Amino acid sequence: MNDNRLICLIPHYNNPDALVKSLASIGTAEACDVLVVDDGSTRARIDESACRAAFAAQGTLRFLNLPQNRGIEHALNAGLEWIRARGYELVARLDCGDENVADRFARQVAFLDAHPDVALVGGAAEFVNTGGVMQYVLRHPASHREIVRTMRRNSAFIHPAVMYRVSALAKTGLYPLDAPAAEDYALFWQFVTHFQTANLPEVLIRYELDPGSISHAKRDKQLKSRLKLQRAHSDGSAAALAGIARTIALLAMPAGLIARVKTRLRKGRA
Repeated sequence: MNDNRLICLIPHYNNPDALVKSLASIGTAEACDVLVVDDGSTRARIDESACRAAFAAQGTLRFLNLPQNRGIEHALNAGLEWIRARGYELVARLDCGDENVADRFARQVAFLDAHPDVALVGGAAEFVNTGGVMQYVLRHPASHREIVRTMRRNSAFIHPAVMYRVSALAKTGLYPLDAPAAEDYALFWQFVTHFQTANLPEVLIRYELDPGSISHAKRDKQLKSRLKLQRAHSDGSAAALAGIARTIALLAMPAGLIARVKTRLRKGRA
């Protein structure tokens, strides 16, 4: 039996300093355990002593070391299997380099307790560059109806800011393996199809814009996976068709140009 109902799942690959940074951001009053899944790091292994020194929440820090690198979706699924086998009720996500607002987990747990029909809740993120300077704040729709509409265009959730019920995985399944670089978008489609979902309007994490992240390094692969999912979940509506057209257009445009335009637009809205 676990003392905590919540566990935070953090995948790691050759980025130990960023892992320590993320662990240190979890508030000291947060009642949560943490599972770090190392995806076969060889170049820069985890410093477990530094991690334990950084983690000060009310819970236990654990490590699951995979024998070889197979990709983030495999690491996440290995972590979820470990979590399900130990009877946790809730799982939150966080990525190496991203930082929690101190009471993020308490806010999301309180929301899920108050809304038992909601299986997944996300939140807003403050996007920062690698120097820690804020670039913009990204918020997604709060209501399930608007979330479904937004999913036609792109993910309506910020992956490292979500928390979901472990029991829901019996219906959604784990992270799909046939959506390279868009495994989160694929899983979120299962959540919005089978359950009610929500987003909190307040900022819950500081998200580091890392040029080496999956969304940058595997952009074309991610867009192709997104397009496949959009077509699979299309209902023929104008929103669905517009989302498909947008992704096709993005595939034809240079990544650098898109990033600059997005940053300027989001800064303007902020």
